[in-house]
Amino acid sequence: MIQTIGAVFEDIVLYNGKSILFLLFLAALVFLWSVEKNKGVRTVLLYLPAAEAAIFVCPLYAWVGMKIDKAIYYRVFWALPAGVLVCYALVTLMARMDTFKGRIAVFVMALAVICLNGRLVYTNSLHFRASNAYHIPSQVIDVAEALKLDNYKPIAVLPAELLPFFRQYSGDVFTPYGRNVIEPQWHFENELYDAMEGNPNEYDAAEVARCARDEHCVYVVLSSAKQINGSMEEQNYFLLNFVQGYCIYMDYNYYEVLKDQNLLDADVIERGNAAAEMK
Repeated sequence: MIQTIGAVFEDIVLYNGKSILFLLFLAALVFLWSVEKNKGVRTVLLYLPAAEAAIFVCPLYAWVGMKIDKAIYYRVFWALPAGVLVCYALVTLMARMDTFKGRIAVFVMALAVICLNGRLVYTNSLHFRASNAYHIPSQVIDVAEALKLDNYKPIAVLPAELLPFFRQYSGDVFTPYGRNVIEPQWHFENELYDAMEGNPNEYDAAEVARCARDEHCVYVVLSSAKQINGSMEEQNYFLLNFVQGYCIYMDYNYYEVLKDQNLLDADVIERGNAAAEMK
């Protein structure tokens, strides 16, 4: 239990980051508790947040939550209306000032606290100018559109770098695994993922094909930045498309079955027939 209490304090630090948000939340809570008279406001901004905070730091509740996922337990503190509470407290403090100068002083103090307590998000290296309305890499969109079929939802295996974004754009294509496989804390294992990502410089065509068929994948998407040991054509695949540095291969076995069932788009049939003539 002592370890759980220590972990809760660590999570509060994670929640704060490099700010003093939690301290501001507590200061606003104490201030409003002493001056706020409106029962409705007290219920929404005082009683409920105080109860939430007490529950989140309760060792028993925290112990259960950390059993589920310790790495992200700190996110429960996001449920606290800290921003609303702090802003309301500052406005209340300004309203209680008798003079205009006093209100200006509180405003300047609040502005300084906000500026010093945060940082410009656009200086983060993970932020970049959006290239489309979806705010995801354009190659993800192009690959998803190339995989999509009008009358059937196929299974496709993708390179790891596409996984965090793919599901944000499309639900028309199934994948044998998602972004959970690239998160080490989830300890997710998959033989196909190992075949795709085990060697950072090369694909083993035979191993990728075998594992993809075990996972019932219609498509195999490979990055052109990596070499291929062997060829997918030797494994009875054909190159359906090449999109922004990614080779999209289709399994001939699934191609024939889906074609017989009239589930393929006309352009897919055209490319499949053309590839068959070249064999």
